[in-house]
Amino acid sequence: MIPTPRPRRFLPFLFTALALFFIVRQPTHAAQFATSAFTGLMTVTDSLVTFASNLG
Repeated sequence: MIPTPRPRRFLPFLFTALALFFIVRQPTHAAQFATSAFTGLMTVTDSLVTFASNLG
C-alpha cells in the first residue's frame, strides 16, 4: 500500500519545485515577478507604518 503524502510536507515541496522550474525556465519573468512582489510588500508595509504612526 502506498502511503498518501501529508499536505504539510507535500504542498511546500510542490510550490518550491514549481517556483524553481519557473525560475530556471523564465528567469526574466521570475525577476520581474519578484520585483513586483517586493514592491507590493513594501507598499503594504509603508501603509501599515503610516497608519500606526497616526494612531497617536
